[in-house]
Amino acid sequence: MQNGWRQMNYASVRPSADQYLGWLVSVSKRPPFNRILAAIVWLLAFAFSFLWRTAFITLPALLFWNIYKKFAADWTRDYADGIFEPAWPVARTRLVILMATIPTWGLCMAAGVVLWAFGDFLLPRIARRRRGGADYEMSIPMDDLPNASTQRGHRSHSLRQILFGRYYLRTVAFCIFASMALFGLYLYKTYELPGDYRYRPDIETALRVPKPSGYHDGSKVFIAVILNNSMGVLPRWIREFNKVIQYLGTDNVFISVVESNSGDGTPEMLDEWKITLDKMGVKNLIRTRDSTIVRPDDMSTATPRIRFLSDTRNLALAPLVEQGGYDTVLFSNDIFIEAESVVELLKTKEGEWDMVCGLDLGRWGMYDAWVLRDRLGRLVSSLWPYFLEDAGMDAVMEEEPAPVFTCWNGIVAFRADPILPVSLRTPGRLSTSPLSRPLPETHPTYPQNASLTPAQTPPIKFRVSEEKECFSSESFLFPYDLRRQFDMQRIYVNPRVINSYEWKHYWWYKYVTRHWMVDWWIKNWERGSGMQFAKMVVGDRKKVWNWDGGECHPWW
Repeated sequence: MQNGWRQMNYASVRPSADQYLGWLVSVSKRPPFNRILAAIVWLLAFAFSFLWRTAFITLPALLFWNIYKKFAADWTRDYADGIFEPAWPVARTRLVILMATIPTWGLCMAAGVVLWAFGDFLLPRIARRRRGGADYEMSIPMDDLPNASTQRGHRSHSLRQILFGRYYLRTVAFCIFASMALFGLYLYKTYELPGDYRYRPDIETALRVPKPSGYHDGSKVFIAVILNNSMGVLPRWIREFNKVIQYLGTDNVFISVVESNSGDGTPEMLDEWKITLDKMGVKNLIRTRDSTIVRPDDMSTATPRIRFLSDTRNLALAPLVEQGGYDTVLFSNDIFIEAESVVELLKTKEGEWDMVCGLDLGRWGMYDAWVLRDRLGRLVSSLWPYFLEDAGMDAVMEEEPAPVFTCWNGIVAFRADPILPVSLRTPGRLSTSPLSRPLPETHPTYPQNASLTPAQTPPIKFRVSEEKECFSSESFLFPYDLRRQFDMQRIYVNPRVINSYEWKHYWWYKYVTRHWMVDWWIKNWERGSGMQFAKMVVGDRKKVWNWDGGECHPWW
C-alpha cells in the first residue's frame, strides 16, 4: 500500500457471460466455412477446458490404470503361459496386483502433491523475477476500502482459506497418499507368516555358533539327492542345505549325491561342493558323471523311466544300506526350498512320524498329484486345500500336518530302518508283531509268512510296479510298501514345507500366496471353492479303479 492506495492483481478478473454471448453472435455472422472452423476451435477449447478442469480426477485415474496394467503385464509375462487356470483364480491374481498397484500409485501421488506444492510456491516467484518484479496493478482509494471490522473479517476469512481451503485439502491428500505408500511398505515387511520362519532363529544361531553336535535332537540324518541338469536350482539348494547341515551338526550328517547325464555345469558345482563338505568335516559320497545306470532314450512316464529313477535313488541310498548308522533319511529332489522349511519337515508332529513329505507346488497348483493320496487312498485335487476328505482338508486349512496314504511332493523324511538289513537296524524301532492284514496277491513279495514281523522283514527299496499292480511312480510305491510290509501308518504331508521346481512358482507360492493378506483371502473368501472339480486324474476319470493301494490313475 502506497499513498493511501491498495494494490489489486488482475488475475482475479474473469470474462463475463455477456462476452461469451457476444462472441457467439459474432460467429453466427461469419461465412459458413469460418463458422465451422470456429465451431471446431470452440469444441477443442471446450474439450481442453473440460480436461483441465477435471485433471485432478482424470490424471490420477490414468496413472492408476497404467500402473495396474504394468504389474498385470509383468504377471502375464511370467505366469500366464501354460498355467492351469483354476489354480490361479482371477480374483486372487487381481488382489495381488492391486496390493502392488495401490501403494505404488499412492507413492506417485504423494510425490505429485509435493511437486505441486513446490511449483505453486516457486513458479510465481520465478515469473516475477523474469518480469523484473513488475506486476499489473490498479489503485483503489482508501476511502473505498471496508472498515476495520470488515478487514478483520477478511483476515478471518483468509485464515479459514488456509485451514480449510486448497492448502488444507492438499495436506489431507498428501497424508492419504503417503499412508497408501507406507501401507505398501508394511505389506512388504510382513510378507511372511510367523509360522513359516519359526525355526530361522535356531538356524541363525547354528550358523553364528557352529557345533559339530548341532542344534537338533542329536539324531543322525542321511541326506540323499539325485540330480540332472540342475544348475538352475543347485546354487540355492546347496546354500540352504549348508545351513541345514550346520543346524543338524556336521557330526550327525552324511551327504549322498548321484548326478548323471547332465549337460550343464551341475557336475562341476558338485565337485566344488564336495571340497566344501570335506573342509566342514561332513561325511559324503558325491557321485558325478555317473554312468553305472543307463538312462533310457525315452524319459516319458513309462516303466523304463520309473526303473531308471528307482535304480538311481537306490544308488543314492547305497552308502546307508551298506553301513547303517543313521536314524533318518532326508531325500530331496532338485527343488527350491528354505533351510527353515527343511527343519520344519523334520520337526513335524514333534518327530512322531514314520514318513513326512513337503508340498510341491507349480503351474497345476499341487504338483505331485500322481503320487499323493489322501488317508483313505483316494485321489486328490491340485487346488487348495487339496484333500476331499474332512481330516486332510481341515488339517491343511489349519496349516497342520495332514494324514495321507502316500506322498513324496519334492522332499521327504522317513525312518531309515526299513531300508537297512536286519543286522544293521536299531532294536525296538520296528514292530515285533505280525502284520494285521496279509499282503495282497498283487504285491511282489506275496506270499509272505504270516508270522513274519516288520522287525524281521527284509529291507525294501525303490521299485517299479508289478504287472497286476496299479502303474505307479517309485515315489508312490515306497510309502505304499512302508505301510503294507512294515505297518508304518504315520505318514503326513506338512503344508508349511513349500517347495517348487521353478523359481517363479516357488516365489509365487512361498512369498505371495503365503502373504497374510492373500492367505486370508484364500481361507476366508475362496475357501476351496471349485477344488472338488479339479480332482487330478491322469487319464479318463471314468476309468479310475481301486486296488490295494487305493484309487489308481487309469493312464491308458
